[in-house]
Amino acid sequence: MVLTIGNLNAQSWQLPLERGMTESIEQVLSTTDTTVHTGMKPFHYDQFTWDSIPRFFVNDRRYFNLTEVKFLRDHLIEIEEDDFTLFIDAVLDWDIGFDFGDTSSWQDSVQIFNNTRGIAAFGRIGERVSFHATVFENQTQFPQWLYTYTDSLQVIPGQGRFKELESNARDYNSAQGVVSIDAAKWLQVHFGHGRHFIGHGYRSMILSDVAFSYPFLRLQAEAWKKRIKYMVLNAEMNSLDRLPRGEVPEALFQRKGFSFRYLSVMPHPRVELGLFEGVVWQRWDSTGTKRPPAAFYAPVPGVATALYGLDSTQNVMLGGNLRVKVTDDLSLYGQYVLDQSDLRFHGFQAGLKWNNLLVNRLNLRLEYNEGAPGTYTHRTTLQNYSHMNQGLAHPLGSNFKEYVAILQHGHKRFWSEWRGIYQIHDGGARGNIASPTPDLLNAPHEPGVTMHSDLQFGYLMNPTSNTSIIMGWRWRNRIVDNSSLISSMYYLAFRVAMFNRYYDV
Repeated sequence: MVLTIGNLNAQSWQLPLERGMTESIEQVLSTTDTTVHTGMKPFHYDQFTWDSIPRFFVNDRRYFNLTEVKFLRDHLIEIEEDDFTLFIDAVLDWDIGFDFGDTSSWQDSVQIFNNTRGIAAFGRIGERVSFHATVFENQTQFPQWLYTYTDSLQVIPGQGRFKELESNARDYNSAQGVVSIDAAKWLQVHFGHGRHFIGHGYRSMILSDVAFSYPFLRLQAEAWKKRIKYMVLNAEMNSLDRLPRGEVPEALFQRKGFSFRYLSVMPHPRVELGLFEGVVWQRWDSTGTKRPPAAFYAPVPGVATALYGLDSTQNVMLGGNLRVKVTDDLSLYGQYVLDQSDLRFHGFQAGLKWNNLLVNRLNLRLEYNEGAPGTYTHRTTLQNYSHMNQGLAHPLGSNFKEYVAILQHGHKRFWSEWRGIYQIHDGGARGNIASPTPDLLNAPHEPGVTMHSDLQFGYLMNPTSNTSIIMGWRWRNRIVDNSSLISSMYYLAFRVAMFNRYYDV
């Protein structure tokens, strides 16, 4: 995880999507007199003044000796010149835990752990070009339920494919990087390999960072004194089904194009309204790989909808995102998505975020998410709204109702969080976006309830690298047909937080 501290000008490198960081930034940018669009993430350094964010204020001690400077305040390596800046940090995530809720032989035969090592670098070249890049290598032994879940996906949630090690541990790695160019005062260009998030909630029903990173090109333009912001995002996604290539064991995966057009308007500093059009384009069929049509490249919103409608071979989805700032600390937000002309295929979100509740830096979030059967699906399974077997929006796919409550508190470098989630989800074909739409509504039900509770206490060792020591307890209970599968895991972690792990499914 890499963050910048200082007064560098004209820098637009994008920051990691890790939730502790993004929510701290969003809180500062969410006063009723600001006109900063916070529904489009990742954030970029030039959107705010870093020392204004309490969580990442590093000069909170009178004195740092030379050793403490590197461990508690600065980047591991820092090079700063007039026309070049480079910051480098080690990325470490060491976790160890024990699942007291698992009474099977699994917990007796394995040691739950995570071992991540990596490196992160970011900086600038001249006044217009900036960059960041990260590389990770991981070995993980999951609790039994999560091991089974990764088996069903064929990927580690949000972290890509894996290979099996001894004692059911899993080895996986990933790399991502983005180059950002300030093409004009009103236009930024970003390209590379990464993820995005649209919305103000814990979840997004539009576009989330749940799935693995992907190659993309993104343009962002501003107008009307930055009250209007427009994003054009083109990306390449894929399934985990390989192209037919005879006996070749590592043939390429079947591809699908993805385009996203998002217009955000702030007619008043208290109101942020976003409209979007997302399309999963057909890139492969029985005849082979297909080139995307010209509309894939069109930067104008609504072109795909006008040409193809909502029920064509191209999977077009429409929707909106809204936030209203009631006060500096209280915001209401919501989303709506429509996946076909049949209004049954929809999803929505409603939530509130209340900062500084009762005391300073005590924050509460309440959120409701719902996806109807068939939302994010398509009659051709390759065209569903997913990447590498994971949904691009909500991790539960479709046919679900979810209640989320999150309570956070911070005091100097100490922080704590409790997250409680109650989910009603169909674990069968009706809740799986990989099911073809025509077959889905008549598929058998497998209803179930899942409850999550995650309590964490942490000490932020280094705000610059977002390094914390964490002690936590994670509880999960999945109830299907009156039978329960309980996990109750205690864990300790030393973590450089770089991204979000959505293990609450």
